[in-house]
Amino acid sequence: MKKAIALISDGIDSPVACHLALEQGYDVIALTYDTSPFSEPINLEVTKRHIMHLAELHGRPIKLYVLKHGPNLQKIITSISEKSRSYVCVLCKRAMMKLANEVADDEGADVIVTGENLGQVASQTLDNMILISKASPRHVVRPLLCMDKLEIEQIAKDIGTYDISVEGAAGCKAVPSHPQTRANGIIVEELERGIELVFELE
Repeated sequence: MKKAIALISDGIDSPVACHLALEQGYDVIALTYDTSPFSEPINLEVTKRHIMHLAELHGRPIKLYVLKHGPNLQKIITSISEKSRSYVCVLCKRAMMKLANEVADDEGADVIVTGENLGQVASQTLDNMILISKASPRHVVRPLLCMDKLEIEQIAKDIGTYDISVEGAAGCKAVPSHPQTRANGIIVEELERGIELVFELE
């Protein structure tokens, strides 16, 4: 059985991706990021409810790691210029991917599973996903990659996570007004220099 680190949040997409990985027989370990003060306490509460619901649905315990990511996100924001602020989401997701691989190393996991989907939000473009994947030495599995929003929402409703998701409607306060849709790899590497990530579990 392949072991997977599933990145999960309070949103609609990632619990569905986690569910599909479980359905395919992956031994799933969940990882979420506490991005406070850029998120609200309800975001983490809803994420934990997702895990409890999926564990009950699949009849097995699901280990959950909660990683403090707010300090890392703060470093990213303060380390780049206002002109480069559009890169915040890509830099944040690459940081998440690097930290997820540290958890994967400890757990002996084979892959990383995400709820990313082409076109869902401005930053989730093919160009950006390629750059995000390059931050991970492990294969990144994206079960929802080419699904449309209605299809994902229907699965969420069928498995009972949709109603939980809509309770955590508070979005990330660090998202720039115009997220970069075609991130340049050279620029990303330059912006990442000097940003030392902190791995701290709650």
